[in-house]
Amino acid sequence: MQIKLIDNPVKLAEFLNDPENTGNIVDSGDTYFIKPDAVYVGIYEGVMLTGVHEVRKFWHSVVECHVIYSPGFRGEYALQGHRLFCKWLLENSPFLNSITMVPDTTKYGRSFIVLLGATRIGHLDDAYISNGKSVGVTLYQLPRKKYEELVNANLSDCP
Repeated sequence: MQIKLIDNPVKLAEFLNDPENTGNIVDSGDTYFIKPDAVYVGIYEGVMLTGVHEVRKFWHSVVECHVIYSPGFRGEYALQGHRLFCKWLLENSPFLNSITMVPDTTKYGRSFIVLLGATRIGHLDDAYISNGKSVGVTLYQLPRKKYEELVNANLSDCP
């Protein structure tokens, strides 16, 4: 498992537009919006892109982060990949807090962010339209201290 900036926009678009990876995030026939102000960090297994971490400035010292992993690389693998991302972000950004938004239709994302120790800070009804229906999102925060704890945690001690 390796982490590095994604330097191939075609490979990034292919990953983010694969419905197996994005599930309910992208409507059928639509494409993932690759944000021009975001940095895309990849988790690789050899040359295969297995996960994408999207990060951009949200407000002052707060970054907005989103993560997508291929179905075969979720669970424990994604947790280890997220630890690599946490280390990378700590080394490359002076952020104090991060925020993420998990769509109500994404059960995996909600479970994963809670596993990381994020705190639910609110909910937005009608945050976006998906397949013609409004979808809400739950907002979570993860302060820098939690990133540090996750990087330094001995996961073998966890139940």
